[in-house]
Amino acid sequence: MEKRKLNVLVGIDVYLPDTDGVINCMKNYIINSLGDVNITAIAPKNKKSHVDNLPYTIHRCKSMFVPFLNQYYGLPASDRKFAKKVRATKYDIVHIHSPFNMCKFATKIAMEQNIPIVGTFHSNFRMILQDVLSNKTLAESIVKSIGKAYSKMDEVFVCSEGVAEQIRSYGYKGKISYLPFGTELEKVDDVAPLKEEANKVFGLSPDEFLAIYVGRVVPLKRIDFILKALQIVKKKGKKFKFYIVGKGMDLKRLKRLSTRLGLDDRVKFLGFVPREQFPLINARADILLFPSIYDNFGLVKVEAAAYKTAGLFIKGTNAGDGITDGENGFLSDDNIEAFAEKIIYCIDHKDEMGRIGQNAQDTLYLHWRDATKEVVKKYYEIVENWQGRPENNNKNKTKSNKKSSKKISLKQNELEPNKKIKLS
Repeated sequence: MEKRKLNVLVGIDVYLPDTDGVINCMKNYIINSLGDVNITAIAPKNKKSHVDNLPYTIHRCKSMFVPFLNQYYGLPASDRKFAKKVRATKYDIVHIHSPFNMCKFATKIAMEQNIPIVGTFHSNFRMILQDVLSNKTLAESIVKSIGKAYSKMDEVFVCSEGVAEQIRSYGYKGKISYLPFGTELEKVDDVAPLKEEANKVFGLSPDEFLAIYVGRVVPLKRIDFILKALQIVKKKGKKFKFYIVGKGMDLKRLKRLSTRLGLDDRVKFLGFVPREQFPLINARADILLFPSIYDNFGLVKVEAAAYKTAGLFIKGTNAGDGITDGENGFLSDDNIEAFAEKIIYCIDHKDEMGRIGQNAQDTLYLHWRDATKEVVKKYYEIVENWQGRPENNNKNKTKSNKKSSKKISLKQNELEPNKKIKLS
């Protein structure tokens, strides 16, 4: 007998057409799970010109534009039409990818329908808040409120032990499952044709050493750290090119810094690069430079590994999790001089980079379809073992003892979608 497909409600506070690692994760979980579950996504409205053309149901709520983040954040508590649409369906499980307004709304849905709610813990909010607020006390109070939001969940998914420790420090004491992240890029066995094409597209000679950074161009990514290290590499007489792929608020400052450090002949800011060109830039690169101490994972290391390109990370960081120095990538102490020395080693031992890149592909690469299989398996496992919330079970016992003539039903048309409740 064929297993009934679960109805899954998936939510996030910022979504397409914006893009980042969290959005990419949710999008790929959805796309790769459509054959196994029925998905309803909830997200904020974006600019008026945006039109959803997605192979799954998505309900958009009212939103506000946050200028300094250049993103739209959801306001589900103030959108009755949105709430009515969402409540019109009976779900089996809720999966949330961010801990703010949409999380509060989705948690209420889970409580109302007496179903499990799980969340993926993605971001190092403590570091983000300390950077934005410049006030550790205030930042920590918000961190604890985030911990409380996750504490209302039945289970939290993380990608590593380091991230598990992080959410524990927020005050979360519940169940944790380890689920890896992947990439939608297919791995390539023979990268030579891609390298050759990349040389033509980006104007490189075959023997030039190319280092790359891929991601958002923002202060927390520490691209200035890379540039200062590359100044040392240049002063040591080493030849290289460094391409920065991505855009963000730190672009102008970094261009000025590159000029001040005398790197304009070595550094190129590519800005936005179409996804179709990612195979070219990743395959052509000799090394990915990623000194972030903020990132909880860094999908870019998986993307680079798809094309046999290894990365250089900082020791003890979550971004460097899974890296064995000199085997499937490189790890540096957290100082500019040490980082520069590792880059110099890569330049001087270019013959080793092929072996290390192959190891990176063998040990780090994972496609989203395989990562999603684990998530879907968890959905069914959690729903199958779900016993209901204790408070709801107690209510049901009370009703039974009073021999109520009303039968409790979970049919879709008995969920009272028009019922008014306080959402915030």
